[in-house]
Amino acid sequence: MAQRKRREYLQLLDAAKAAAETGVDSFNRVRHPYRYQTTLMLLANAWELLAKAVLLQKKESIARGQRGETISGEVAVFRLEQKQVLTQTQAETIQQVISLRHAATHHLLPAVPVEVMQHLLFYSCKFFREVIEKLFPTHLKSLSENYVSLSFTDLTTYADKVQRSVSRVRKSASDKKLVWLLERGIQFDGEAYITEGQFAEKYRGKKKILPHLGLSDFVKTADMIRIVPVQAPRNFTADISLRKGSAADSSLPVLVKKTDIEVDYPLLTRELGLKVGKSQNWAARAVTVLNLKGDPKYHQPVRAGQKALIHRYSAAAEAALREKLVAEPGFDPYHTK
Repeated sequence: MAQRKRREYLQLLDAAKAAAETGVDSFNRVRHPYRYQTTLMLLANAWELLAKAVLLQKKESIARGQRGETISGEVAVFRLEQKQVLTQTQAETIQQVISLRHAATHHLLPAVPVEVMQHLLFYSCKFFREVIEKLFPTHLKSLSENYVSLSFTDLTTYADKVQRSVSRVRKSASDKKLVWLLERGIQFDGEAYITEGQFAEKYRGKKKILPHLGLSDFVKTADMIRIVPVQAPRNFTADISLRKGSAADSSLPVLVKKTDIEVDYPLLTRELGLKVGKSQNWAARAVTVLNLKGDPKYHQPVRAGQKALIHRYSAAAEAALREKLVAEPGFDPYHTK
């Protein structure tokens, strides 16, 4: 009996998964002179195949022209955005991968900061898994859940490196090309990319460049990724804290600081109150009202169980409370607006 042929969208899905994981393998090879180029080619290929699998599953044609051709990857991804399979930020991330892939395939890829590559790799794979989990849930188990990558350099984020490249656009041909390639991915309109000339026209005569680019909104709205290896010596615990940065700074670098809790945060809430001549409840309320709690300069929560936390405070927290009481002797944290 002849074996039943697997449906086309499932064949595309299988190929897409293979391409995505081979792209991760390519990026993580120790010695690979064409690492970024092959990674981008495979990731773009993976997304083109996945997008076409989704479209076929939804009974939409992927044909183009009269010679048996199919639509391009950028068009396929654009259609997923239109169908709300992808959010705008997700689609823009993938379109940047495809734009860089075109440069690597058809000419030369400019120098790309590792932070930009790690960002595009991480989020394109993350979004890839999310689409499969949503539309093809039984296929998710065939993908690995963990891909280990090592780094020994002090990295920042995609946003930080993009801002730096934008600042050098007028002086560096390589940075100008990189920013154009990223910008054109974001600016894809469903049919065509903006040209390098159209890109340059966006900021011609302007003192600042970034506010006039689509990349400006992207770095403000997209989540950033920084892979941080945390080495924890014996008797140390590792606490990763995320803090909201200034609205004027989109780079939001991750800061890693080793802390000895007993030394840097020596005071429990009760002890903090005693230091300033107040009760434990007064101190707990005061640090909340004065916004000291949650600020790593003054406060550090330590997990004491599945849900319980022990709150510890620094000498700076004590100093801040003393200064408040000197400036306002009658300060009452229970009756403060």
